[in-house]
Amino acid sequence: MKTSLPPLIFRVLFVVLVIGTTVSFVSGDAIKGTIASLLAVIILVVIELVQFSRWTRNPLSPPRMFTGLLYVPVNRLFMKVKNARGRSKNLVNASKTLRTQLKELPEAWIVIKSNGSITGTNDAAKNILDLPIKASGINLIEHWQDPRVETIIRSPVTDEIIEVSSPKDVNTQLEVRAHLFDDDHRLILVRDVTPLNRLLTTRQDFLANISHELRSPLTVIVGYLEALQDCATIQDTEEIVARLFSPVQRMRNLVEDLLTLTRLESSPRPSIYEMDNVNVAKIIETISSEIKELESFDHVIEMSIDDGAIAVGIQEEIYSAINNLIINAVRYTPGGEKITIRWLTVEDGYLFEVTDSGPGIAPEHLQHLTERFYRVDSPRNTKNGGTGLGLAIVKHILLRHESTLTITSTIGEGSTFGFKLPQARRST
Repeated sequence: MKTSLPPLIFRVLFVVLVIGTTVSFVSGDAIKGTIASLLAVIILVVIELVQFSRWTRNPLSPPRMFTGLLYVPVNRLFMKVKNARGRSKNLVNASKTLRTQLKELPEAWIVIKSNGSITGTNDAAKNILDLPIKASGINLIEHWQDPRVETIIRSPVTDEIIEVSSPKDVNTQLEVRAHLFDDDHRLILVRDVTPLNRLLTTRQDFLANISHELRSPLTVIVGYLEALQDCATIQDTEEIVARLFSPVQRMRNLVEDLLTLTRLESSPRPSIYEMDNVNVAKIIETISSEIKELESFDHVIEMSIDDGAIAVGIQEEIYSAINNLIINAVRYTPGGEKITIRWLTVEDGYLFEVTDSGPGIAPEHLQHLTERFYRVDSPRNTKNGGTGLGLAIVKHILLRHESTLTITSTIGEGSTFGFKLPQARRST
C-alpha cells in the first residue's frame, strides 16, 4: 500500500522558500537567502527527529510529525509494528489455548530433560504419579525410583513402551512410552492400564472356565456316542440315550445362562418408565409350587410373605433373580431341612431373603460368589448341578434395579441371600 506525502510537506517547503527569498531581497545577497533557507530546513529536520525520538518511546501510537518530512517512512514503520503486534497477540493466545488444552488432556504427559528433570506436565500426570502442584524441576527418575523408568528415559530409542507400577500405588499398573523431542528433551506418555489388565484377566479366566465347563459334558457325550456305535440291542441304546440327557441339558442351561448374562451386561439400565408394578408375593408362590413338584424335593419351606408389598421393576428379571436364589437354597440344603423365604416391608422399600440350612460359606469366599464360575472348595459343591452363573445373573439384574445382593453365612448353620426393591408407584 503506497502512502502519499501529506499536504503539510508542501507548505513547509513553501515557507522555507519564502524565508530564503525574503532574506535575499532584504539583504540583497542571494547567498544569505540560501543559507537562511538551509538553516530553516535544518531546524525543521531537527524538530522532526525530536518528534521521531519521542514517538519511538511508544511506537504503537499513530505517528504525529510536526512537519511531515518523515511521515511516510515512519507511518510504514508504524504499520509494520502494528501488524507484528497483532500477530504476536494471536500467537500468545494460541499458545495459551494450546497449553490449556494440553493440561486438560485425560492422558498423562511429562516433558523432561535427558537427566530426568521435569520441564512441563499436566494435571493428569500430577495425579497419577503423585507429583506436587509445582512439578517443574523435580527429577522424575528420583521420584519414581524404578530402574525401568530410568532406562526408558535415558534410552536413545523412541516409542519404546514399558509397563510398571505407579509410584503412588503399587497395585496400579501404568503403561509408559517415551518420545524424543531432541537430544536433550523427551516426552513421556503415561496411561493407567489397570482396568484393561483386569478386563483381559477376566476374559482369560472366562475362556478357561467356559472351556472347562463345556469339556466335561462334551467328554461324557462323546464317550457315550462312541459306545452307542457298538451297541447291539435297543435296550442298551435307550439306556445310553437316557444318560446323555443330563450332560446335554447341562450344556443347554450353560448356554442359556451365558446368553442371559451377556444380554444383562450389554443392555442399558432401564428407566423408570420401563418398569412396572410387580407382585413379588405371587412370583414367590409360583416358584415355590414349581420346586415342590420336583422329584428330588424333600425340604421344609417356611414363608413369611407380605401379600400387599408391590415393588417396582421388570417382572421377568425379578422372577429370574428370585428363582436363582431359591433354587440355590434348595440345592445346598440337605433333605428334610428347612428353607426360609421372606418378603417383607421395611423402612426404605421391600426386602426379599431366602435362608438355607446348608454347610455355610467361609467369609473369604463371600465377596467372590457373584463372579462367573466361582467355585467354593466346600461340601456345597458336592451336589451342585448349576452352571456357576446364577449369582452373576442375580447381581446384574439387581444392578439394573439399583439394588445389591447381600450375603450372610455361618459355617455349619447356613446362608442368607437377600436384596431390596423400591415400593410401587401409587396411581393418582
